[in-house]
Amino acid sequence: MIIGLFLRHYKTYQGLYFIPICNDDVNKYSIFVGNNGVGKSSILEGLNTFFNNRYWNKNKNGKKEQTFLAPVFLIKKEELNQKVPNTEALNFISFLSDYFWTSNQDINPNLNSEEFTIFFRYRDELKYRYDPENYYLFMIGISYENKNKVFFSTFTKDLLKNMPENLGRFDYDVLLSIIRDYYSYIYIPVETNTSSVLKIENREMQELMSTDILNKIDSILNEKNFKEGRKSISVIDFLNNSLNEYMKSINHIIGEIDNKYAFEVEGAFKKNLTSTDVRKKILEAFFSIRTLKKEKKEINELSSGEQRIALIDVATAFLLESESKSKKSVVLAIDEPENSLHISNAFNQFERLQRLSKNNQLLLTTHWYGSLPVTDTGNLQFLERNDSSRKINILSYDLNNYFEKRGSLPRDVMIKSYFELTSSILSSMRADDTNWIICEGSDDKLYLEHYLTSIPNLKILAVGGCGNVVKLYNYLLIPFSEKSESKPLKGKVLCLVDTDDMLNIIDSPNEVNDKLKISRIQINRELSKVDLSRLIKNGYYKPSEIEDCLEPKILYYAVVKSIQEHGSMGQRDALASFTFNDEIKVSIIKGENSIFSPLTLEGIKQKEQIYSFIDDHRSKYIIAENYLKEVENQKSTKVPMLFDLITNYFIS
Repeated sequence: MIIGLFLRHYKTYQGLYFIPICNDDVNKYSIFVGNNGVGKSSILEGLNTFFNNRYWNKNKNGKKEQTFLAPVFLIKKEELNQKVPNTEALNFISFLSDYFWTSNQDINPNLNSEEFTIFFRYRDELKYRYDPENYYLFMIGISYENKNKVFFSTFTKDLLKNMPENLGRFDYDVLLSIIRDYYSYIYIPVETNTSSVLKIENREMQELMSTDILNKIDSILNEKNFKEGRKSISVIDFLNNSLNEYMKSINHIIGEIDNKYAFEVEGAFKKNLTSTDVRKKILEAFFSIRTLKKEKKEINELSSGEQRIALIDVATAFLLESESKSKKSVVLAIDEPENSLHISNAFNQFERLQRLSKNNQLLLTTHWYGSLPVTDTGNLQFLERNDSSRKINILSYDLNNYFEKRGSLPRDVMIKSYFELTSSILSSMRADDTNWIICEGSDDKLYLEHYLTSIPNLKILAVGGCGNVVKLYNYLLIPFSEKSESKPLKGKVLCLVDTDDMLNIIDSPNEVNDKLKISRIQINRELSKVDLSRLIKNGYYKPSEIEDCLEPKILYYAVVKSIQEHGSMGQRDALASFTFNDEIKVSIIKGENSIFSPLTLEGIKQKEQIYSFIDDHRSKYIIAENYLKEVENQKSTKVPMLFDLITNYFIS
């Protein structure tokens, strides 16, 4: 994935900047927010310049010789090694990676600047999550004055000095083509012509498509099916030979008049057709007459909002279809996906895009802050311009539970986020009679989506923490409490939270008009039943979460598998101290009454290793995925009690 970008004198960025982009290799999802003109789109545009040789929008005050772009990459060694056959190149990348994992500010006084300090700190944080033994980390840049040569900025002199002798003769400029072939960077600006992008013969669509058809065309063109004398030749060779013979005859004819005339190729221009040349013409001729339509309407006849939806729908369809195939690593960059959309459709747009981030990297700019509470994976980059220095400041946040760890995030961003999301929920309920569940995390959402398929028009929204669920409930409370506002609302909303170590209590009513309700998950004293309890001081209280309400044996297998695949050595070793507790009726992991039954006294101490794994929000998501895979493998049709209670609320 692209974890960051160094740029200097590019568009609105005068001077040197390091832009953090993404630090989550599981959910490669980045949102850039900030006022107009602050530089959000410049980041996406700069990457387009690097990957696709697009127009270089140099800052008018920057010196040409100082202007450059340099993305920083974090790539699994196993994945890159499989796709790059060039051993010399891999050796050089390995050297680069070791260099950038270990370099520091002592190398060069110029590295003591604020931007390099930010980079080194960002790099060191990545070490806690990504083992340098398994991941390449390196920077590859290009300069304004020489766009086809690799540029390492301030690191160049020291890097070359430390280069091993066996790499001294390697032409490392080849790394540009290697990294550009490894990635497919698709950039959709806000002002893009949607109907043009959605033509199959266009580059963006070819990048989105499965490579099968492109490879098939190349295979046909290059396959040696034609006979020329005793020799078998390809279609391309046959065409080139025939055309060259034809050109000879043409030159002979005009030479009869004056032998100074001739049709010739000058300089370094290629003299023959390639399969790529012919493939482009085939795509243009065959697909140009086959345009995308919706309900028999041409895309350009739809409203601008409908065109934007179509663009995301098509991108989603192709990228989801090609996830299992071996192709380039896709980076999809979109300016303002919400542009021209009615607010009721904004949530759906961002929900579709977030689905893609598990297998593709997504970079989005937006002015619809309602997407922020929705998104509990990936990264948020907030950009603002300092009024006095005019420098652009970039504040980075982990989107998991970021409102509860917001630090210096401006208050107006938080208020606007909840207001816009609330408006979107209400608009969708009026327009489409949708039902909503607002839950804490993306792992909760996976379980709810699996077990609640019988609830009509259900949308499930994970907002990253109990505090955010309560806050959104309070925002919804006013419109639901007013008769004129709530009357047109046909669906229902359930705000669902865990019962935490500290009991969450709200002073507001826990239910309004049988259309809005907030409840906490509660396991009863006998550990035999699940309740949806109120957030009040009275009643029984025991810490409970959605994982405690699943099928016990299946959850046990899911936790074990997740630790075996992703846990530390200590966590994996701890598994040997436990077996499944087949006497328990609920799927509690923590405490004495647990699905993990210790085999020895030592096992009691080892439980902390299990807890340390399941308490990490990324681990919870992995466990949820493995749980649902196991449910499918066992063909289990049992619906745990919690999900029956939720279903009854919506259909009663």
